[in-house]
Amino acid sequence: MANLRDLPRQAWGDLQSRLRHLPLMGTLRNMLVEAPELSSPAPRDSGLGDAERVEAYQRAIERYVKPGQVVVDVGTGTGLRALLASKRGPRKLYAVDASRNLDTARWVARRNGLSDIKFVRTDSARFRPAERVDVLLHEQLGDALFDAGLIPRLLGLRDRLLVNGGRILPNRFEVFFEPVQLREEARLPFIWNQRLPDVDFSCMQVLRDTLSPAYFTRFVRPQDVERLLCHPEPAFALDLETLRAGSLPHRLRLERPVVHEGRVDGLCLFYRARFDSELSFDTFPERRQACTPVLLLRTDPRDFARYETIRLEMSLPELSDVTTWRWSFL
Repeated sequence: MANLRDLPRQAWGDLQSRLRHLPLMGTLRNMLVEAPELSSPAPRDSGLGDAERVEAYQRAIERYVKPGQVVVDVGTGTGLRALLASKRGPRKLYAVDASRNLDTARWVARRNGLSDIKFVRTDSARFRPAERVDVLLHEQLGDALFDAGLIPRLLGLRDRLLVNGGRILPNRFEVFFEPVQLREEARLPFIWNQRLPDVDFSCMQVLRDTLSPAYFTRFVRPQDVERLLCHPEPAFALDLETLRAGSLPHRLRLERPVVHEGRVDGLCLFYRARFDSELSFDTFPERRQACTPVLLLRTDPRDFARYETIRLEMSLPELSDVTTWRWSFL
């Protein structure tokens, strides 16, 4: 039996379907082809709320986007980068996005009086401008950095579109895996470490190798991190303008002297994105305005005293797939 609460929704869906097939609606669609969708997606605005991040993009665009250039903003989202680049007078400016966020960006551009941006609804892998590109703007940065296709997407665009000497903004990334202690209220022990009344789950530990890899990761808020135990050091770095496919490390050995004693609850993945030697932003959880979630690679809790050395081994077969990663203390 149909749920009575769904009947109004079903009736509205039937009405929309009938209206779409009326001849008049086809004419109206052709007249309004540039109009935004009536239903707008929820914008992802955590990056916009990070003043350091926005300022870094603004200053980089002012420094590297010149009048007469061809510029592409990949995955334009709400359009901030394209709107900033428009003010620099490029000869051609493309804002590319496959999602309905493109409608929002177009709508905002019009209300800011900007008409020189060409909005293109397509996946970046299928984007084919008529000429080579001088500057690629992007923020293909997932919460786990690589999970939004940062490397394959940008290398494909670079090799296919970018002129010799063209710029990718940002181009250089320093990647950190740092031991952290979480605040007590943010801790989530493994099931075999939990102390529950009348039930002992410690037997589950023998099954850990059979558990879903997703069980060993979680996203935490920057404010959930109590402290870093060591001075941060990049595990590795990459430059999208010079990187060659297959050249990144798949195994890492990390050694970190402890400068703040405490308990290791896991490794936090964060990064610094650089436009050049001066302009950058980062996702360090200790930064005051940090608002981007960070990936926690969970470990069994382990206490370390100051001056001890934390030694870890990591395997990263597929950077874009966190479920393939493995890590352990040595």
